[in-house]
Amino acid sequence: MLTVLVLGVAWGEYSGWPVLRQPIENAATRGVGVPVQMQGQVRTHLLWRPRLEVEHLRIASDARFGAPHLLDARHITLVWHWGDIWRWQRGDRLLLQRLQADQLDAHLMRIAGGDANWQLGNKDDKPRAEENSDPLGGLPRFGSLVIGQGQVAWKDAVQDVDLAIGVKGSEGEAVTGAASGYEATFKGRYRTMPMDLQVRAGSTLPLLQDPEAAPDAQWVPVRVAGTVASAKLLFDGQAAALLGTPRLDGALSFQGRSLAEVGRPLGITLPQTPPFDLRGRLSQADGVWRLQASRATIGSSRLAGDLRFHQLTSPRRLTGELTGPKLAFADLGPAIGGEGGTAKAPPQQQAQGRVLPQRRFDLPSLKVMDADVNVAIDEVDFGTDAMAPLKGLKTRIHLDAGVLRLDDLQASVSGGQFKGMTQLDANAQPAKWQARLDVAGVDIAGWMRGMRKDAAPPAPSANATKALKKEREQARQGGEQAVRSYVTGVLSAKLDVRGAGNSTADILGSLNGPVDLTLRDGTISHLATEAMGLDLAQALGVLIRGDHPLPLNCARFDMVARNGVLEPRLAVIDNRDSTVRIDGHVNLRDESMALRLVAKPKDWSPLSLRTPITVTGTLGNPDVGIEGRRLAGRVLGALALGAAAGPAAAVIPLIEQGDKTGGDPCVLVRHRARTGQKTLTHAGGTMAGCRPSPTPFPRAC
Repeated sequence: MLTVLVLGVAWGEYSGWPVLRQPIENAATRGVGVPVQMQGQVRTHLLWRPRLEVEHLRIASDARFGAPHLLDARHITLVWHWGDIWRWQRGDRLLLQRLQADQLDAHLMRIAGGDANWQLGNKDDKPRAEENSDPLGGLPRFGSLVIGQGQVAWKDAVQDVDLAIGVKGSEGEAVTGAASGYEATFKGRYRTMPMDLQVRAGSTLPLLQDPEAAPDAQWVPVRVAGTVASAKLLFDGQAAALLGTPRLDGALSFQGRSLAEVGRPLGITLPQTPPFDLRGRLSQADGVWRLQASRATIGSSRLAGDLRFHQLTSPRRLTGELTGPKLAFADLGPAIGGEGGTAKAPPQQQAQGRVLPQRRFDLPSLKVMDADVNVAIDEVDFGTDAMAPLKGLKTRIHLDAGVLRLDDLQASVSGGQFKGMTQLDANAQPAKWQARLDVAGVDIAGWMRGMRKDAAPPAPSANATKALKKEREQARQGGEQAVRSYVTGVLSAKLDVRGAGNSTADILGSLNGPVDLTLRDGTISHLATEAMGLDLAQALGVLIRGDHPLPLNCARFDMVARNGVLEPRLAVIDNRDSTVRIDGHVNLRDESMALRLVAKPKDWSPLSLRTPITVTGTLGNPDVGIEGRRLAGRVLGALALGAAAGPAAAVIPLIEQGDKTGGDPCVLVRHRARTGQKTLTHAGGTMAGCRPSPTPFPRAC
């Protein structure tokens, strides 16, 4: 009896079990929930490498999907493992080791509710969340899916996919040269992204492959060319799968209008940029995309890097290194709320005369994925001749659950260093921003080139300190060389500020925190100093003999921002000729200004109209004036004295004696007076904090 059974099984395996044709067809129909038909020759092998070979296989589609069928294939081979079938019957996703067809016509449809005609089995089960997030979620997993000729129509309302895939090919001993191999076209839309690609492969065309089921699947030469969104793509390498979770490796060329247009449909957070041209190597394995960019030109920026995009993690994650010789700040302008390139400000911003960028941040994109990227850029160009570029920019970009953070930020410019951090939390409403920055040893004339009187380039940063000392020494000795820059000196600064908003203007309009700037060991234009004090005699002398630099003892701007209003606790400019104090405020919410400059001379002058200068208006349209009452009083006094005592006496009220007493006015000491009132003391006097001001310009606290 056992012998008969063994012989029967052997005969069945050899003959392909023809008696099981109808039972298999019926069982498949019950299992997948739609009619399954097998026509022509059918061979089944149940023991050694279980497989089904069918001349013509047709799997129907539920009528509610509007498709003529799910699958219509000829000369098809289907390979499985019995353990995979057992697990599928208990709710796991169906895994087929191999599906190969000479001809195939498939219609893959998913409707808005999440149901798909390829979700085979018990239709009472609701689609799992991971199936709706996967472009082909619910479709059987394939160790490999290879077709010879045919077409695949893929429409997915959940993922916004509408693709028509056409395949044709030829191979064999009689086919050689350019005519051999397979070609495919991908036309339509993938996740809102228009796509028109032509693919050419070698002996087979691998469309789908499950890396867990077939990690050693055959790699074939593949060339992909066409357009994705508005970008041109060329990939030349090899692949083991092109759809689902691709497996590929090869050279990549990619050009387009903006990185954001490409990244958004793929779930990758990339900034708005000018046109880009990317060259490098692209690979994908085990759900990890790797881009080794040998050259990435974005606008005028020239970058490189080694980046990995982890597609299967939740949330998706970008890691790696971004390097390159140059990053142009204007190329990232749209990403930080600016316009970028040569684009004009929005009409509303132009109409309001606003200076601060009003463009809204794309905050939802910060929650699409996480990131951990090290950045090392040789040069950061601000896009203007008025500012020298930063050198050696280094930072680490963290994007974690919607919080974007730049840690260990450092760069050098004009002999000095910038260090700090910044963070933007997109989870808050409105978004919260904070920044800490320390600046030390920066030659301001070498960095802020816009303050120079001529267009000549500044001294190289390596010689900046020597050049600065030389100019200062010439100024002390009363040298004849005309001043080359209105202000020179070594800048140090500290800020620790916070704000909230969904644009740069909103954040600055809600700014809170201290900002402290100090400039020492420099020079300042003599003419500018006299102009701030309206010293007519000395200004006239400077105009006649030429403007010379005065040694700048110090300049200090110790300010506090409160809800977008920037007020100085101490704002002073001190040189050999005068001490200029500044009071008032700058309102970053509406970009208005109300500043008052008062000069206290240190030298004697025969003709001075010393009176406070006011700066009002807006950042985009400032209005510089003088306090007319004080000036009028001084002039009327001179006229009255001249009328009473003679013309020579008229100049007496205009004579300035000067006062050289006092220590360093840039040193600010905070203490409590006996009355308990907070005071701010410096070498030039004391300002009582929070007292009402007799002028329209509020006194700083």
